Amino acid sequence: MNRFLPKYTFVVSAALLLGVPGLLRAGEPGGPGDISYELLPTGVEGPHLFAEGVISTPDDEAGGVFSPDGRDFYFAKLNPTTLSPRIGLLLVSHWQGGKWTTPEVLPFSGKYLDLPPRLSPDGKTMYFGSSRPVQGSKIRALRIWKTERNAEGWSEPQPLPAPVNPEDGHSSWGGSVTNDGTIYYSSNLDESGRPQIYRSRFVNGAYEKPEKLGPEINSEFNDFDPFVSPDETLLFFTSAGDGGPPFGHRPDTLYTGGFMYARADIYLSRRVNGKWTQAQHLEHGINTVADENSPALTPNGKHLIFSSERSPFVIPMAHRINMQEFETMSHSVLNGHGNIYTIPVQALGLEEKK
Repeated sequence: MNRFLPKYTFVVSAALLLGVPGLLRAGEPGGPGDISYELLPTGVEGPHLFAEGVISTPDDEAGGVFSPDGRDFYFAKLNPTTLSPRIGLLLVSHWQGGKWTTPEVLPFSGKYLDLPPRLSPDGKTMYFGSSRPVQGSKIRALRIWKTERNAEGWSEPQPLPAPVNPEDGHSSWGGSVTNDGTIYYSSNLDESGRPQIYRSRFVNGAYEKPEKLGPEINSEFNDFDPFVSPDETLLFFTSAGDGGPPFGHRPDTLYTGGFMYARADIYLSRRVNGKWTQAQHLEHGINTVADENSPALTPNGKHLIFSSERSPFVIPMAHRINMQEFETMSHSVLNGHGNIYTIPVQALGLEEKK
């Protein structure tokens, strides 16, 4: 497995005292008839922790997408790890009575490394990266799989065909599709072996030869986790620097000492007159010196969802902590494992940048 694959691992009072960057907490009110994602916090001062204690927990959560009707929230939970997880579960939580239910493992997940899911714009197809084997193939690689929504639930997942999933052992993951079926995804096809972002058009029932996106998107470092808006006008993605000396990274990446491997930040590009603009590093507390990844939009396009490993553990600490503080923070939701956050797209100032 490529060593640059995203890790995805991504005391309330103690955390706030120590100044966890860009974190706001807010209730999620609502009744049985409300659409869940229309009730997300609208404050633009910074990201909001999502469904604390139910979906965002002391465990390691990543990704996150809403069904179009707002009744379901899909995300991944991964085993605690330093670099790459060994197993990832795809989970669903249901919006019932104005609350999120205890997450359940989807029936086709639980045996392999399944990476955070994405839904087609109509919500009828789920795409996810997985290490699961393909029947009749001895090649071990990450591939993009899809499952279709039916009356009974979700169908048995099937791998996407070549050329999206290469037949030569290269990996593909992180698929995101537009209204016309065009898929944006990550792959290590590049000669450097680094993950880069590709696009493949879906024409006459088949995927065309993948196109590697240009330097407005892909850098000399590691670019992955694309999320494209249904109308193909917005592209969010993740970028991480080198995992070893001299620890090269994009100049605007938030980077600091004390980390033994590269942390990722989230970037955004807009499609203007058929061309992608130079990707911009997201601000407003979205990116921190911790790992941020798995960007996505709510079905109405009004909120950005993403994962972050932010925590009160920074170097140097704001003050010398004692054992009680350490224990409290280590077992809290904000313990440095991945959590899921939301922020209104309005905070990104897209209108001003047109």
